[in-house]
Amino acid sequence: MRLTSLILLVGLIGVGLQTAGKGSSELSGVRTTCWRNGTPREKATYSDGLRDGHCQRWHTDGTPRAEGRYEAGRMIDEWRFYDDLGSLDAARSGLYERGERVSPLGI
Repeated sequence: MRLTSLILLVGLIGVGLQTAGKGSSELSGVRTTCWRNGTPREKATYSDGLRDGHCQRWHTDGTPRAEGRYEAGRMIDEWRFYDDLGSLDAARSGLYERGERVSPLGI
């Protein structure tokens, strides 16, 4: 009985070490994080540990903070940012390529 328990324990430790070694680079799919008060903070799609796809962010009170897309961890296409009152932040909003803002929104 002791030997069986020891073998089982060693096997579980091995699986735990194997899983821990993978880190967050294996994160894929939609992930939602929340503020301490329970309201959503960010909902983003991940692929191989990087944001890749649609992303939404909210302020602590639940009002929109940002919305756009990522590709391989970098912001791309149209991004809209909002201030604490929910108004569009034109200074940050715009078209992005490879994580850099290349032009303002054409509103």
